[in-house]
Amino acid sequence: MPTDNAPHSGRLKIFLGAAPGVGKTTAMLRQAQARRADGVDVVIGLVDTHGRQDTEALLGQLETIPSKQIEYRGHVFWELDVDAIRERRPGLVIVDELAHTNVPGSANNKRYVDVQELLDTGIDVFTTLNVQHIEGLSDEVARITWAVVHETVPDSMLKLADEIEVVDLPPGDLIARFREGKVDLGKHAGFATHNFFSQQNLAGLRALALRLAKKPPARRILIAFDGSPSATRAVQHVVSLARAGHRGKIVLLNVHSVSTDAELRRQEQSLKTASRFLDAHQIPFRSEILAGRPADVIAEAVDRHQIDLVVMGATGLGLAGLVLGSVALGVAQRARVPVTLVK
Repeated sequence: MPTDNAPHSGRLKIFLGAAPGVGKTTAMLRQAQARRADGVDVVIGLVDTHGRQDTEALLGQLETIPSKQIEYRGHVFWELDVDAIRERRPGLVIVDELAHTNVPGSANNKRYVDVQELLDTGIDVFTTLNVQHIEGLSDEVARITWAVVHETVPDSMLKLADEIEVVDLPPGDLIARFREGKVDLGKHAGFATHNFFSQQNLAGLRALALRLAKKPPARRILIAFDGSPSATRAVQHVVSLARAGHRGKIVLLNVHSVSTDAELRRQEQSLKTASRFLDAHQIPFRSEILAGRPADVIAEAVDRHQIDLVVMGATGLGLAGLVLGSVALGVAQRARVPVTLVK
């Protein structure tokens, strides 16, 4: 088993959820596509799309390593082909359902052991996990849900992870998805009989998941900039983050409500101050000027650029002449990423 200081070991990121159906696989595939756009060699080791077209679409042009066919008791099963992935040696491999138990006849009895071997080879891994499958939380999970979970992952895998991203969905929204038949329980079908998808159960599991989040330095930062003093200080704040190790990709975004040539020239001039400041500190960035309702435009840009941190001014009149506080509130409600307000 690899240790935290093992030489040349791959990096592990776990997409953690409170329950099936919160969107872990979707979040994982979106970030995989973003890594591919960054030039990383990404392959699919094993992903269960449950036949959903939107999930299958996220596979995009990603190369898939064929699964290994194993016959057991007259049935054919498909498992992760660790040897083929190691031979291919990608920069990043996508492996769904970390807690999965492999069919007898596999090289390893558990998928998390497969993942450990890939990490030892120096390959980065993205994987998914529900909080009820964490071994050290089994007693707490049982007290919350009155359901016994047999497939578990040792706590050492969470310590091994370089990043744990909680894919969060409010209990009410998840219950609605469950009632609409949009949650594929698969081998977790017993959860329904135990009234697993109740407000109380999901709230308790959500609290467990959120306390396990482990975030690295921000990789993609969006600065909402309008030229105001607080927006200028927001740019300075991002420079301070860069000095502290958050040297992610920077998107400098200006949003205006009137789409005219004169307004466009004014906004371009406004961005020059921020651009010169970032250039002076040798911080690479890209800038955009867009028209529309600020909170909506910023939230859309967060999704499009796979942003994981928004930084913006907190005082005075700002984007499109609106009070910045109201814009920030709108962004926080829509974007589902941290929003840092700079006064």
